[in-house]
Amino acid sequence: MDFALIGSTPTLTEFNPTVIPFQKKVIDDIAGYDYSKGTHEVLLSGSVGSAKSILMAHIIIRHCLENNRARFLIGRRALPDLKDTLYLKILEHLEGIDQRYYRVWHNIGKIWFVNGSEIISKSWADKRYSKLRSLELSGAAIEELTENHGDDEQAYHEIKMRVGRLPHVRCPIIISATNPDSPGHWAYKYFISPNSTGAKHPTRHVYYSRTEDNPFLPPQYIAQLKSDLDPKRARRMLYGEWIEIADEVIYYQYNSESQADKAIWRPRPETPILISFDFNIGEGKPLSALALAYEDGCFHAFDEVIIDGARTDEAMKEFFDRGIIVPGKQYEIYGDASGKARHTSSKRSDYEIIKEALDRAGISYKYCVPLSNPAIRTRHNTINAYCKNERGEVRLFIHNCPTLDQGLRLTAFKKGANLIEDDSKRYQHVTTALGYCMVRKIADMTRGGMRSMVL
Repeated sequence: MDFALIGSTPTLTEFNPTVIPFQKKVIDDIAGYDYSKGTHEVLLSGSVGSAKSILMAHIIIRHCLENNRARFLIGRRALPDLKDTLYLKILEHLEGIDQRYYRVWHNIGKIWFVNGSEIISKSWADKRYSKLRSLELSGAAIEELTENHGDDEQAYHEIKMRVGRLPHVRCPIIISATNPDSPGHWAYKYFISPNSTGAKHPTRHVYYSRTEDNPFLPPQYIAQLKSDLDPKRARRMLYGEWIEIADEVIYYQYNSESQADKAIWRPRPETPILISFDFNIGEGKPLSALALAYEDGCFHAFDEVIIDGARTDEAMKEFFDRGIIVPGKQYEIYGDASGKARHTSSKRSDYEIIKEALDRAGISYKYCVPLSNPAIRTRHNTINAYCKNERGEVRLFIHNCPTLDQGLRLTAFKKGANLIEDDSKRYQHVTTALGYCMVRKIADMTRGGMRSMVL
């Protein structure tokens, strides 16, 4: 059976690296590398879906099978992420091999082979890099290298210094895979800059791959990516470019002139109204609530309630007084997951206050608040993709919401913080409410279908 046709991971015996040319190039170069120069450092720099992980799994298993008593570390910043990606891919690649020849300890992410070789799993989100120092390795593989910012660079160098400590294995290698990131990232300076001129680095090699180079991906997957990604992020995630995206503002795809107006807008009678909240306490950090609708594939934000101080009951009264919440219509409640916590002052949570107000008025509603908030990056990427995606589609419009318009134009990152918004600005918080709603609504609409999962 052709694994490409059924969409499964190829086993060790099924794997054919000639179908995707960069895979064969990497395998051939590893085999022909002069290991007298030192540890071979390989970076697989590829866009999403370009088959980096299966290539890395294949190289790891072959290293262990071809070298008795080899010890190969697989690592990622967070262990749960590692087990869901590279570790799982290795297990899938081993399927079809008689299990008498290897054993698996899932709790610690370890695989032992009958020739004495082993694969071990490590992570360093706790920043205890020194725990890597006792290892003796013949090889290492790091998944999503550019997840490691700042001090986490130390993890790579600690691991590198442990590779090559098994003298009976004469082909020490450390191979990393990642989607492209900013040219300011240390991985760019370490791998790509030394190979960007005519003189190539003798031990560090970089291999590039693009999403569309993988013939096994279904066309609808790539089409979904182009829908989910804004043009700048598509250059990274689809076309494999190392470009700078972190501009002065977060929502760099937003265009106030084409997406915002001062007109009164209301959804069609049959369209549910989405109400989303961001709860805050503190000076300059108002409770921010938003009324939206999803029609014809587009989000429309058409009313906002911005109240200084965490007075949820006042926000609900505003929506009632303005005629946004009325009997006879269907509503969906979204927002900050932390609003489920009860206040010591009232013994009621924000969402209990909201539900009680709706129930008293006989309002029909659906509660859509998730157990936890989405990743900050996911909120940002989702809004940017709906402002304008790779296809040039604009699917977010702002009607008579001046604070939201200001927030989308001006919200920036906090200085010195990684991916954290500057929440000292009054206009920032309503953009968070928008993101909470959009991320959850999109997930609910697409649950059970294909998603690109790169946001």
